[in-house]
Amino acid sequence: MRAYLAAGGMAAALLTMFARPAAADDFFKGKDITLYVGSTAGGPYDAYARMLARHWGRNIPGNPNFVVQNMPGASGRRLMGHMQGLAPRDGTAVAIAHRALPFDPLMGVKAKFDPTRVTWIGNANDEVNICVVWHVSRIRTFDDLKKYEMVVGSGGPASTDTIYPNLMNAMFGTRFRVVGGYEAAAQTHIAMERGEVDGRCGMTWDALQAIKPEWITDKKVRILVQIALEKHPDLKEVPSLVELARTDEERQIVALWAAPNKMGRPFYAPAELPKDRAEVLRRSFDRTMKDPALLAEAKKTKVFVSPTTGEQIHALIERIYATPPSVVAKALEASKGTR
Repeated sequence: MRAYLAAGGMAAALLTMFARPAAADDFFKGKDITLYVGSTAGGPYDAYARMLARHWGRNIPGNPNFVVQNMPGASGRRLMGHMQGLAPRDGTAVAIAHRALPFDPLMGVKAKFDPTRVTWIGNANDEVNICVVWHVSRIRTFDDLKKYEMVVGSGGPASTDTIYPNLMNAMFGTRFRVVGGYEAAAQTHIAMERGEVDGRCGMTWDALQAIKPEWITDKKVRILVQIALEKHPDLKEVPSLVELARTDEERQIVALWAAPNKMGRPFYAPAELPKDRAEVLRRSFDRTMKDPALLAEAKKTKVFVSPTTGEQIHALIERIYATPPSVVAKALEASKGTR
């Protein structure tokens, strides 16, 4: 009898182990999954979402169909609120987030979402921001930024083209002068070529390779510093703000402003998504990021892919949200150019 009960118990355990994933796998068969984008069509977030939508479905059991829907407004915050409050919580609604939004509550921005509870599925690209100076400038190294003024273009006070120069002025004694009014990056690039400004300090290394590759091949710009949690393998000789920081507090401040770059192009679902379906979406996302067809399309269209998992995104957010409030306050002051 004991042997019979033991066998029965083992069978029940096996049924429990396999029943939930099977149910999650079956759920997506014949379904449409709406992939929301918090910006208009044609932008970088939209490009990643549409590329993923063309390949993700065949990596999910049941091969669901993906439908991309744009929901612009408030720099992606409207969409985050929708996903937290109104979107289906069954796995048929996923979205791509603007990379800085998960840090809104930490930075004192009112938000209708809790990024620590969001179901993060995965990130398509780990980005690295850089400061570039036009080749005719006498500024050749990061140390030169402490000797000579560097005029940089920016779209406004909330742009990384403003925040990063202010941060370095406050923390490292650099002499950036930010000139606003350049509403689009293309305008700043024209201003650099005309000699109106010396450079930019807020573009990504991927963007430079994609839209201005001749600047690299023809040595039209020098890369002075990179802003990222880890250095890019292509830029091993370029210093990073993390390694230039002199104290733990300075490293924490840099990490606060570099963390959105690590987020890159993050995809997520509502917090209440069942765990088994979250697992299906996460692992299928990971497979899609290695899908030869997606990688071929990414190479052709110059969309860079350097993924991280949903679990890694969660860990990053937990790490950054553990920053002491006093350090967060200093980081916000430094972003204004004062400390």
